[in-house]
Parts: sequence; structure tokens; C-alpha cells
Amino acid sequence: MDISVALLSIVLFILISYEHCEAFLEDVCDKDDVECQHPNDSTVRGHLQHGKSSRRHVLRRIRNMSLLQCVKECFLTSECIAINYRKNWKLCDAVGDISDNDQPLVHEDGCIYSEISTWSKSFAGVCADHNCATGKKCIKDRDSNRGFTCISAYCERSLPEIQDAVCTETFGSYRNLGTGISFKCKDGLALIGRPFAVCTEYGKWKILFCCIEPALYPPRDCTGIPRRCGSGVYQIYPTPSIKFDVYCEMDTEDGGWTVIQRRLDGSTNFYKGWTAYEEGFGNLTHNFWLGNANIHAIVATGNYQLRVELEDFEGNTAWAEYTRFYIGDVSTNYKLEVSGYEGTAGDSLQSHSGSMFSTYDRDNDIYPTSCAVQFKGAWWYHRCHASNLKCSRDYLSGETSSFADGLVI
Repeated sequence: MDISVALLSIVLFILISYEHCEAFLEDVCDKDDVECQHPNDSTVRGHLQHGKSSRRHVLRRIRNMSLLQCVKECFLTSECIAINYRKNWKLCDAVGDISDNDQPLVHEDGCIYSEISTWSKSFAGVCADHNCATGKKCIKDRDSNRGFTCISAYCERSLPEIQDAVCTETFGSYRNLGTGISFKCKDGLALIGRPFAVCTEYGKWKILFCCIEPALYPPRDCTGIPRRCGSGVYQIYPTPSIKFDVYCEMDTEDGGWTVIQRRLDGSTNFYKGWTAYEEGFGNLTHNFWLGNANIHAIVATGNYQLRVELEDFEGNTAWAEYTRFYIGDVSTNYKLEVSGYEGTAGDSLQSHSGSMFSTYDRDNDIYPTSCAVQFKGAWWYHRCHASNLKCSRDYLSGETSSFADGLVI
């Protein structure tokens, strides 16, 4: 009698354990992933180290995951050898290789650390034996002969050390594609830019800020940004009461250039009205016009040069530089003053000096009709132009017989 009860208890325990395992697999596996739903060794449970975590070499950080989903994500992620799992946060870290010189584990209440080698790789289903390269993760792909494909998931390299800055992420940095890691400057230093390091969609790191000495803060223009900070978007203060973001070009001619216009392609419409050109428009990291009011606020504080850089479809480049550049305020209709040409592009701007700015809804040129309307642009037109860098018409490759179609300089 007692033996029968004992045997029944053992059978029930095995059944319950099996049912628990099946429930775990339903939680983790795709419905049509047969290999994952029915693994050969589904009873293998990993070794869990409670109260431990690795803060180094976190490849990916994924939210709203169960423990077993976290295990699966590690199997899918190239170079992953362990996980940190924070149950209260439902937060999963896929951890990469830890060298002998690192202190791999630290104490962390509420966290579980587990090496992936203690789990059955059948959790990964068709991706169990994937060979995805660094920076990739495996996903199921019915159209592939292998049944899976590899996609970009994290930055290939670790985040480089950032001078005079400290990471402020609660659980340390990670390398998710398209994610920004937050930072602050060390005590006694001022932060310019945005306090993030971003793993871009191309799998490369981009630092969006720099820590500078208080004596350099706030910068009046991009000449106040140390060159070591690199090109990027920074906030400047032309006057104590005026501040706005600009793109600083730090790699051209010793750096310190405040970019007032960029046109990389024809995706942005530059045929806009007076208010748009006064206030500025576009994306500072792509196509944009900084705004006449902002440009005046900068040049009104000192003596400025202008540099124009051009490149055609074949990669041929040219440049023009002017030793004096100034535009007036709104009461002058942002009148242009420019002189002192040097360069390889030819001088097609000095003839516009003394002209007021015109748009299709504010005609300030001296031509009988509106140059802005006729040539679908906005510029310091007179009769009408020798250059026209804000034409809205298409970027044209090769020769064209039509007059003033596309960008003209």
C-alpha cells in the first residue's frame, strides 16, 4: 500500500515536471518552431547564481522577458555566453565573453546570473547551431535553405572610453542597435551636446556630447567647442539670452565651423516661405537650413568667414571661401554682405552682396517678376542669380539643356 502511494507520487511528480517544462517551452518557442517545441533534452535546467550579475560586456538588454525567453535570446545572440536576469524588472542581459582580467561577477540583489552552457541549446530551435557573426542575432527564416538568417542586433565593438564622463545607466552600459547610453560629466566639468552615446543603425558608436572646462562654457559658436569633441550637434549661446542647436563641423580646415546649410540629397523640400527660412527647418544631421534669424544672431557677435563645399554625383569636389560673411537682421530683410573670395568652385556669390533675402511669399529682389517663384527657390536674389543653393528642383545627374534647373552655383 505504502509502496503504491510512493510510486504514484513519483509518477505524479514526473508528470507535473513534464507539464511545467511544456509550459516553459510554450512561453519561449515560436508556435511553428518544432525543434524548439520538442527538444531532445527539454528537462535540462540551467545553473542559476542568485544575487549575482556581470556588468561588463553586455551585448544586448531586452525588456519584458521571462527567464526562459532570456535564455533563448542569449542562444540567438552571437557571442553570448551568459545572462543577467532581473525578475522584478523583467529585464534580460545577453552577456558576452568575459576575459580573465575582468572581475566577472558582482553582488546584485534581485538578479540571477546563468551561463548559457548549463542550458539545452534546443531552446534556440532552428537557430541552435547558427554561426552568426559578431553584432548579429539569429532569426527563423522559412525562405532560407538553413531555416534561419542573421540580422544586425548590437554594436560589434564595446563602447569606447569617453574622456571625463561617467555612465549613468542603472545596470551599466549595453550595445543594442539604435539605443542611446546615458552619461554625465565628472564633477567640475560642463556638458555640451546631448548626454548620450548611441549605437547607430550601422553598428558603430556615435558620441553625442563632450565634457569641457567651465571656462569654455557656454560656447558662443562652434569655435568654442574643442576639436577633440568631434563633429555633431551642440547647443550654442550667441548671446546670454539666445541659445539654439547647431551642427559643428570639426574635421574641415581645423574645425570650428558652424554649419548653416546642408543638402545631401533631394529628399527635403527647400521651396518654402519667409517664416520657414527665418526660423529654420530640417534635420541638423541631414538636410537643413539653420534659419536667417539664427544666422544673424551668430554673425552679429563678431567677424565671420563663409565656406561652401560642393560635390557632384561622380565624387568631384570644389570649395569656395569668403573672408567676410554677414547678414543683417529682419529690418534689413536679412541683407547679405560677403567678400574676399578664395577657392576652386568659382566666385558666384559676391555679385549677390547687398541683396536682400527673398522667398516666394516675400519678393525683395530688383527683377520685374519674382526670382523666387520663377526659379522655385529662396536666396539673396537680385536679377536674378549667379548662384542658387536653395532651389527646390531635382538633383540632376549629367548634362541638361534647361536653364537653372537643380542646384546652381
